[in-house]
Amino acid sequence: MPRWFYYLLVMAVIAPLIELIWGPQQETAIFIFSALALIPLAALISRATEDLEYHVGPIAGGLLNASFGNAPEIIIGIFALQHGLITVVKASLTGSIISNSLLVLGSSLAVGGWRWGKQYFSARDAGKYSTMMVLAVAGLLIPSTGSFVVQDPGRIQVLSNAVAVIMLVVYALYLSLHVFHVRSERRRPGGREKNPTRASPVEEPQEVETSEEELPEVEAGKIEGQKPPKLWLAGLLLLVATIGTAVNSELLVGTIKPITEQFGWSQVFIGLVIIPIVGNASEHSSALFIALRDHVDLSMAIAAGSSIQVATFVAPALVLVSLFFPTHLNLVFQPLELAILGLATILFPLVSLDGESTWLEGVQLMAVYLMACVVFFFVPG
Repeated sequence: MPRWFYYLLVMAVIAPLIELIWGPQQETAIFIFSALALIPLAALISRATEDLEYHVGPIAGGLLNASFGNAPEIIIGIFALQHGLITVVKASLTGSIISNSLLVLGSSLAVGGWRWGKQYFSARDAGKYSTMMVLAVAGLLIPSTGSFVVQDPGRIQVLSNAVAVIMLVVYALYLSLHVFHVRSERRRPGGREKNPTRASPVEEPQEVETSEEELPEVEAGKIEGQKPPKLWLAGLLLLVATIGTAVNSELLVGTIKPITEQFGWSQVFIGLVIIPIVGNASEHSSALFIALRDHVDLSMAIAAGSSIQVATFVAPALVLVSLFFPTHLNLVFQPLELAILGLATILFPLVSLDGESTWLEGVQLMAVYLMACVVFFFVPG
């Protein structure tokens, strides 16, 4: 985690102090400082889960990353549900996917390509990400399309609940393959090979072995044999960062209505642009730094993995959690959000499936994101 992220942690106490000393009527200052506080807090959560992985192992560490990787979006969504801001919840979900697919990936390809020229990555992995992203968009698009035929709000909610359960099951299977490696290896049919030494007509592609010198610098601590942080310290960091995220998220959500009235912004713009940028800032910086070290494949994994997690875990989880609130959340989104979300999903495989990237492709992705932001800004409040 960059050193300047630690300096930003002071933001985590400024917004609560402003409300405590000067009162909640200081909406603008509370909104600004609570939003800025989410940047280092999200980075601290990511760092704490990485530290815990040293002690609990890669499987449990993967589950921790899956649970806490999008903690700001989940916590903000819960508080927004409590305040009845359904528009903000939906916009933040689609905005997070769009931000990761276009802004995070685009800026990573741009800076990495500008420094190193053409960069290469696994087209096979990119294909896996693309398939999951298409499935994720299908989980958001199908209920929205069904709402044109099913007009009853109660049935639409039941439809959304059913789709949410299906998406969570698929996400669990996704984790079982990529985290637990369930039935992920090639299996030989028993009793069919009389001569085991003879090569099979169709051979499984061999994985390329990577030396320690080729590993990205993010794993340097493990390679150099540095002492991992203590378990209790990593757990304490995770607890403190989660509490700080919850406090500042509640303050941020509480100022959305006054801010929209004061500046004339729409809740769609705040949910689609501002909240995803501050919530994904730590992942964005990590993807950029990794791309600058010529490991754009990891940058792509960060961008795609976060998008997949939001669509297949965060959104369905919030739909089911909303059943305990007076206002329920469904999976029916605005056509504008779905159009840009679908465009981002189409652009991802077009850029990645050839296994190579240039800085111009990154600029093109960012250009699409900026055009979307302009449209979101002028959406009436």
